[in-house]
Amino acid sequence: MTGHRIALATVMLFHLLACSLDAQISQQTLSQPTPQTRQQLTKALQEYRAKKDLHGEALTLLQLGIAEAGLGNADGARSNLLEAVRKMHAQDDAIGAWLALMTVAQMEVTLGRPAEAIPHVEKAFTMINEAKGATASFSLDTLLAVGSIAGISPQMFQQLDKSIVAAMKPMILQYSLEPMTHDLYGSALTQVGQLEKAEAELRTAAAGAMGTYDFSIESHFGDLRLRQQRYDEARDHYMKALNATSKMPQIPGDQVIKTGIYERLTRVETITGHPEEAKRWAEKARSLSNSRTENP
Repeated sequence: MTGHRIALATVMLFHLLACSLDAQISQQTLSQPTPQTRQQLTKALQEYRAKKDLHGEALTLLQLGIAEAGLGNADGARSNLLEAVRKMHAQDDAIGAWLALMTVAQMEVTLGRPAEAIPHVEKAFTMINEAKGATASFSLDTLLAVGSIAGISPQMFQQLDKSIVAAMKPMILQYSLEPMTHDLYGSALTQVGQLEKAEAELRTAAAGAMGTYDFSIESHFGDLRLRQQRYDEARDHYMKALNATSKMPQIPGDQVIKTGIYERLTRVETITGHPEEAKRWAEKARSLSNSRTENP
């Protein structure tokens, strides 16, 4: 069960990015990995190493980390992801390193280890700052992994030359990668009790994303207000998050997001003494959870 939760959380990060890193394996396979997924990726990793394809090796390590998480092997996932960070950074691929750091940070949050996630998120900010440098590389392969954050389809990249890719970099950094990082940072800070700092991070995320990630940012604002015992505001944020899910693309794992919001609303209504409302949200969460089980 823990492995499944980790897989869903980490794969949701990738579905925010909306395209897979390597043609050898699909997002659906990563969201529901099997031992065969591990074998497939391990073989691909060996092939990249034999060819001395360092970037292919790093990207495959990233995918292998997600697969290991989904199989319940948190230690293996952590090891692969952090090795991917090192290899990406060694190749001056700050965006790839950012992606690996965000994935391991999300895994730690999902495991209930927000304090361990925080250093990874802080290092992710460092990677973004490095990527802003005029001479910093911006790999097209990595851009294929993150580009659809900015609403760009993989097919469009086939027609892009290096000058266009370079011109897109500031937009992707400012309006996508930075807000996502502030959002995850705010969530982790909330969980460790650094509430004032969490508030600042979530406000920065909301201002930068311009509505792109409302379902996530509003959920995290709700968590913050819940910790502050500002229950009416928490409810309002959770409702905004729920409404924002209707604007999300249909992706594997989207029902998990809705279920999580229903569960948060159940908690708010229970705390505030509204048992009928709590029951209604709990039934919605249970129904959606059962649907996922019946239609994996």
